[in-house]
Amino acid sequence: MKVLTNEQMRIVDARAQSEFGLDEQALMEEAGRAVARLACERFEPRFVAIVCGKGNNAGDGYVAARHLRQAGINLKVIAIGDPLSLKGAAEVAFQQAQESGVPITHAEELPEHLSRADLIIDALCGTGIRGPLSGAFATAAEMVSKAGAAVLAVDAPSGVRELAAGEELGLAIKADLTVAIGAPKLCCVTLPGSLYAGELFVERINFPPELLDSDEWPMNIATHEELKQWLPERPLTANKGTFGKIGIVAGSAPYTGAALLAARGALRAGAGLVYVFTTAALNPIVKTVLPEAVTVLVPSNDPSWLDETSFPAIADVASKLDALAVGMGLGTAPLQRELVRALIAELGLPIVLDADALTALAALGMPKLRDNIVLTPHPGEMARLLQRSVSEVQSDRIAVAQNAAALANAVVLLKGADTVVARPDGQVWINAGACSALAKGGTGDVLSGVIAAMIGQGVEPWRAAVLGARVHLEAGQACAERIGECGVLAGEVADEIPRVIASMSK
Repeated sequence: MKVLTNEQMRIVDARAQSEFGLDEQALMEEAGRAVARLACERFEPRFVAIVCGKGNNAGDGYVAARHLRQAGINLKVIAIGDPLSLKGAAEVAFQQAQESGVPITHAEELPEHLSRADLIIDALCGTGIRGPLSGAFATAAEMVSKAGAAVLAVDAPSGVRELAAGEELGLAIKADLTVAIGAPKLCCVTLPGSLYAGELFVERINFPPELLDSDEWPMNIATHEELKQWLPERPLTANKGTFGKIGIVAGSAPYTGAALLAARGALRAGAGLVYVFTTAALNPIVKTVLPEAVTVLVPSNDPSWLDETSFPAIADVASKLDALAVGMGLGTAPLQRELVRALIAELGLPIVLDADALTALAALGMPKLRDNIVLTPHPGEMARLLQRSVSEVQSDRIAVAQNAAALANAVVLLKGADTVVARPDGQVWINAGACSALAKGGTGDVLSGVIAAMIGQGVEPWRAAVLGARVHLEAGQACAERIGECGVLAGEVADEIPRVIASMSK
């Protein structure tokens, strides 16, 4: 599903009218009717206070009020500002509400009606706001926030907006349900706005699909139905080869656990066979901790580390595999960097590159790769790859991921709150959400294994990255809910993955 900025939605709105002949008033009528319907269906209110500001967001509120009154719902509209200043479709919506007997009052009576309401409809600002709430709008938003009633926001909770780098959100209404008109807005699916949006329900109304779904708009979120369709099938007649053979080129004496966690993530995500490339010295650790994994003993100059001399043996087995996960705890010395270079340059199978493999790439100056390679940097690794600061990466994560994917000609998954997956063609998927339980060593290794397993089961690399990010986040959230966010271990996140996938498949 496409995610639009406020400006992109304004373009869609204007083009719907100019190119498709849709009437602004008709679109507003559909939006307000949808808000009224959802207010009844979700909340079954006894008394509704509808707080209307100015502009089209207020117009949607007046239309909703008219439909709620026609449905027999007791309500009051509280106009913040002079409704006689409304223009266009919003002015018509106000006039129709008046003519149909909708009770409309002014800001002075807001406290009284908020105290009576079991549902508040926030039609104060929507996406029309340019800066922090101030004046009468700030006063109204603060009263709504303290009222204690359920809140349904029209398009966006008032105060939630797109922020410039370093800008604080400030005062905003916290909604229980946000009805996004046409498409979800970027400010409502990313932090901090997503903390205020509550459940996000998208009401496409009558906007032409060719406008809403156009790849002219680069940002996306994967819906539950899309993720369900992307999940690999599990036929009853399958064997272990059906579900992919995954190779793990990772680990060392100090970081053997990184290889084990990646392998565990791959197995928990459904891979049929997982091969861990290791040295004879480290093999007993792998076999003891994870007997389900197949170990492939390869030569090395130093028994504590894989290196470039390991490549021929890895390549021989890799020719029979479906995907590799490379780099977790591998090491960053020149010999390990040369191993990473050889794996990328001389093998054509899909590869997930993480951790030390990304450090090797940074040393190579971000070479051109291929679209069946997935890079999974955290912000620090992304900063090294692009020779930028971490603050620059974090200030515009979507644009940075797009830039990295284009430069590398590969799929890029930028980790962090609201993880971003970017394709080389500029399309991005936002994995909305965050969980502090995942801020712990080893969880990224699990994610790499999950993505590799999805690829090995036939999922396109970019979809595997989107799926992997979602499964990983929900596994972390489930563990945090059960155990507590501070104490979750990476292995526990891996072990939660089958339950998340099972739930996602329903």
